[in-house]
Amino acid sequence: MHRYQILKIYNNNAILVLNKETKQEAVLVGKGIGFGKKQGETQEIAPEQVEKLFFTYDDKLKSEYLTLIGQIDEQVLAICSEIIHMAATILGPLHQRVHIVLTDHIGFALERIKTGMEIHNPFLDEIKMLYPQEFEMGLTAQRMIQTALGIEIVEDEVAFIALHLSAARQQKDVKESVKITRLIKELVEIIETMLGLTIPKDLTYSRLIQHLRGAIDRLSNGYQVENPLLETLKRDMKDSFEVALKLKEKIESSLDIVVPEDEVGFMAIHINRVKRTIKKND
Repeated sequence: MHRYQILKIYNNNAILVLNKETKQEAVLVGKGIGFGKKQGETQEIAPEQVEKLFFTYDDKLKSEYLTLIGQIDEQVLAICSEIIHMAATILGPLHQRVHIVLTDHIGFALERIKTGMEIHNPFLDEIKMLYPQEFEMGLTAQRMIQTALGIEIVEDEVAFIALHLSAARQQKDVKESVKITRLIKELVEIIETMLGLTIPKDLTYSRLIQHLRGAIDRLSNGYQVENPLLETLKRDMKDSFEVALKLKEKIESSLDIVVPEDEVGFMAIHINRVKRTIKKND
């Protein structure tokens, strides 16, 4: 238990306090943490009541969150706090900015739903396969929002929530996650166009995009792989290798990185496997 002086009550779920022991100001966030509190009084607050703590030396984060508090309905703020707390328990540490960006996103999405606007996520299938744990947490968030607010969000929105959680889990900006997800979708479209086929959204598709994601991760981190079969692949999988070279061009132009031929060879193997699998099932 810690003793805090209540400096300001923003709403039932957020308060500004002064730790009486450390003399450090902080914003405490938690469901109902401000209920029954009075400004100026000193109280003991149990750690389990605190879902998030923003020290006031992080002025930018505190300012952004306090601005958000003033713009979003208390019930929405509370359920978002619960969702993020549960996500951190299940997925592991999340970047603290998720409290701002995900809460802001969900709040805006709920407003759009209330006005009848349709939510469409062009990366729904890719997100499901690339981030299965985050998508499962998004489905849990969907149920929590339905129970708490009586508002049903569609799977497209669940996928957006999953994307935010994935970015927070990787300590990245969500824009970076969107960029990589879009790139992977575009790479698949190049494969389909050049091979003249449509890849069904099944295990074949999942394996392909997981490989593409792995390749992009390796390239982004500067990790190079050696492909001892490179010359054989060039000769025996000529068509697939040509497609892989197009993927190389796309990745290099999108991410401003160099894709070695060894990596192109591994992409050719997966492209050839996709081609054979689809032809076998036809």
